[in-house]
Amino acid sequence: MQSTPVCCFGEVLIDFLQDKNQPGLFHRFAGGAPANVAVAVARLGGHSKFIGMVGKDMFGDFLLQELQSYAVDCSAVRQTADAKTALAFVALNELGDRSFSFYRPPAADLLYKAEHCPAELWQQKGILHLCSNSLTEPDIAQTSFALVRLAQQHGWLVSVDANLRHNLWSQGKASRELVTQLLEMADLVKLSEDELDYLADEQSPELWLSNILTFRPAWLVVTAGGDEVKSYSKTETVTLPVAAVPVLDTTAAGDAFVGAWLHQIAQHLTQGLTFNQLLAQPDLCQHLINKAIKAGSLTCQNYGAFAALPTAAEWN
Repeated sequence: MQSTPVCCFGEVLIDFLQDKNQPGLFHRFAGGAPANVAVAVARLGGHSKFIGMVGKDMFGDFLLQELQSYAVDCSAVRQTADAKTALAFVALNELGDRSFSFYRPPAADLLYKAEHCPAELWQQKGILHLCSNSLTEPDIAQTSFALVRLAQQHGWLVSVDANLRHNLWSQGKASRELVTQLLEMADLVKLSEDELDYLADEQSPELWLSNILTFRPAWLVVTAGGDEVKSYSKTETVTLPVAAVPVLDTTAAGDAFVGAWLHQIAQHLTQGLTFNQLLAQPDLCQHLINKAIKAGSLTCQNYGAFAALPTAAEWN
């Protein structure tokens, strides 16, 4: 039986990470939330694919090489001469937390269309993963919703990490309406506590969550950095602790969490368990979340994005 693929759509970009000892010096790393998730799955031994576009430039070539070096399937990646590959400059504070300065738009990842995606991608059931950074411009938002509908038509699960980056939006803040619309279409949702507060706006977070869970989402997790993770289904809420670890760099920690979560779900689907059967086993669900927490914690203890993500040997 073929492994269930985790297919990640959206941005892959260059993270220029600030040197802690020389603040004016930046080091080049491959990054971008959906790409990080694809690499996280592959490093844990799963089957991952990346769907997106990079520029026909030195950075685009570098990113493709990096993805492929981690065994990520790039058959749905396209290159364009119409825009450059996106860049992000990442500064770290003394706690390892990040602030971003993005060079996007314009950027190549915003030019991907649903028709760029090969038809054979949908021939095997899988999991489509994306985040709100592919909603920031009208055309890429249209592509995002089109891919979600295609995935659902072919019986796929859809995963969404809100991953709000307000400075990527022309208004200076994310559109609550668009992000919520995407979350309502997902089977799996990941939010941080800050993102939940922002999206809930004037509602209480509890009321907002209960409303979201009346739509399609069947499993929703809310992370709170190093404090705890709350897991929500339509029938129960569970709070799981996060053990303290020495933090060097929080870059890609949330993506490692998502990658490990989706990788485990894909493994169980490959073994013949349905998503509903998995959700009906609370102990199994808690085990999957605890393993996802471990992946995020391991990532915090290293610098960078792709390179910081744990291997199967480190994680198991």
